[in-house]
Amino acid sequence: MTDDTDDPFEGLDDIRWGRMRHAYGPAVEVPELLRGLADPDPAVREQALDAMYGGVFHQGDVYPCTIATIPFLVRVATRPGLPGRPEVIRLLADLASADDPLGLTALYRQANERVTAAYPLWSALLEDPDPDVRAATAALLPACLEQARSAVARLLARLSAEEHPAVLPEIVRSAAAMARRGESVAEVTGRLARMVTAESDPAIQLTVAAELVALPGPDGTAPAVEVADVLPLIAEVYQTGTPGTPPAGFDTPTLVGALRRMREEADEGRRAPRAAALVRSLSTAYGERVADRLSLLTPLLRAPNWECRLDALMPALNLINGWRGDYDELIALVGEQVRGGDPRLLWSAVHVLQDLGALAAPAADALAQALTTAGRVARHPATQEGHIAWVVEWPDATSSVGPALRALAGAADERALPMLAWALDREDMPKDIGGPIGRYAERAAPLLPILRRRLHDLPTGDPRDHRRDGLMYALARMGPAAAGVVPDLVTLLESGEPPTAPLLGALGAIGPAARECLPYIQAAADDSDRSVSTAAAKALWRIDGDAEGAYAVAERHLGGDRYAVTAATAVLAELGPAASAATDRLRRLLRHGDEHHWLPLGAAQALWRVTGEADPLLPVLERAWLANPHTRREVAALWADLGPAAKGAHHLLHAELGRTHRHNASDHGYSSSQVPDDEELVRLCRAALMS
Repeated sequence: MTDDTDDPFEGLDDIRWGRMRHAYGPAVEVPELLRGLADPDPAVREQALDAMYGGVFHQGDVYPCTIATIPFLVRVATRPGLPGRPEVIRLLADLASADDPLGLTALYRQANERVTAAYPLWSALLEDPDPDVRAATAALLPACLEQARSAVARLLARLSAEEHPAVLPEIVRSAAAMARRGESVAEVTGRLARMVTAESDPAIQLTVAAELVALPGPDGTAPAVEVADVLPLIAEVYQTGTPGTPPAGFDTPTLVGALRRMREEADEGRRAPRAAALVRSLSTAYGERVADRLSLLTPLLRAPNWECRLDALMPALNLINGWRGDYDELIALVGEQVRGGDPRLLWSAVHVLQDLGALAAPAADALAQALTTAGRVARHPATQEGHIAWVVEWPDATSSVGPALRALAGAADERALPMLAWALDREDMPKDIGGPIGRYAERAAPLLPILRRRLHDLPTGDPRDHRRDGLMYALARMGPAAAGVVPDLVTLLESGEPPTAPLLGALGAIGPAARECLPYIQAAADDSDRSVSTAAAKALWRIDGDAEGAYAVAERHLGGDRYAVTAATAVLAELGPAASAATDRLRRLLRHGDEHHWLPLGAAQALWRVTGEADPLLPVLERAWLANPHTRREVAALWADLGPAAKGAHHLLHAELGRTHRHNASDHGYSSSQVPDDEELVRLCRAALMS
């Protein structure tokens, strides 16, 4: 197949596309999609691009049919005057993994090689008359690993001639990305250091500053770009404004189209819509320098300009989610955005606070004030449009606790309890009400009368309705303070309510006051569902001290798979010395080759409680700590129990407390309990050092 034909699609119909597959079946529609990418109608192009990302390059997966499209995509890129060239080049950049081209294998490596084989074309397109083509080409060049030195040289040379404000940032980012991989570091760093002071456009200065901060300096440290230097530039950007996303003038029923519309809507009514990305990239670039990030974001949240405050909120969330620090002042300022009542800031501010747990306390007054005057119910997506409500109703006819109320309850603030009581008493009870109530533990006992009634009037028979299980969680958190609910639980069990693991957990937490339920718990101990039988075993022990019955359950599961064995060790840990017959088995389990280390950790927890032996556990705990960060809360808690015997682990505890990055933070996912869990780890590490 030659590339000098006048028709970029010559030979396209000669390929047997139907014999290849993509994410959704035979790739028969690929010729139509490729032609659609260069169609004069922008709506047709958008639909074709969406289908390429949705099927041929589904979620970043590369198929043989994906590889087969590359020569035609490259041809489209070479044809001046063809519509859709910038989007096609950016698609090729994604196919070539330009964001992270290192270590590619199989089809991913093949895609990269096919795209980067056209490097002479990409080098030439940096001079294309179309600025969108030049910008897209600059974004593709980091994929060119074998030509990296030449690519960096071309990018740096283009910096001198390029004048378009949309192209310069792409060139800067791509050159810096390649320097971070070790290519021409001194050249890139030196050029950007000169550019950050010589450039007259403050938006481009900020782009350069963000990349420079993330690059190593001559001595291995980050170059000196101080926060005090960038704050005036940020203020100038907000004052002078930036271009926005003009309305496209058409609509398509596609994800690509929806994302475009979101950008258009986000930019509407703004003076400096591009400033948000600049603030975000600067904050991210400072990385673990938490003090610098606070020095950047705190004055932005105090600024009179509403755009400035809005654009600081998401970087503040990313900072808190990923890094440890003293955030009282920052969180209080986020709370002020709630108190201000500006609908443009409300949703983002509440989004920052909703999963912080106790860390949200500095914003509690603002949250309580806003909730006191808020409506009690709002239909989604009203809460994303600046409306605060106690309860959010969803299109699927369910409801949930509103994010502002969840934030206040997460801080265990007493002012949230009456609101939670109202939501609990509501006919359409929120599906997640149990979690916020559980935050109060025994302090939620005043809600017990409503909770008891709801246990009876919630519908049954819908396996997707977990609201009763959520209430069981709240009861378990109340512990013995929930003893008044036992007659209601007996009635439920007598009426045929299955003894679920959450119900059994609640009974076990209530303790001896739940003795009336023992016949049902004893029957549940024989259940084939592991979660049910082990919860029943723990309840038998906590309520009646029935070591024999609980041990029988554990012994049965010790013969199962690793998940069953791990569950069995949790039962044995409950029994303590009463499970001494399992001592030898537990010692053997310490050596189990569980790659995630949960099973040997469970065995260690049980062996400590059964025998009080510390020495056999220490290497197991250290291995789990080092291999799987998600075990660290359990390991730290056990080290705290071990006391002086765990002195050999103090270096690990000190190292953990010296980290600024949260132990569970990841670039590839997020958990709503991420911040509270890490804050608990910090507390446990300190407790272990003091024990």
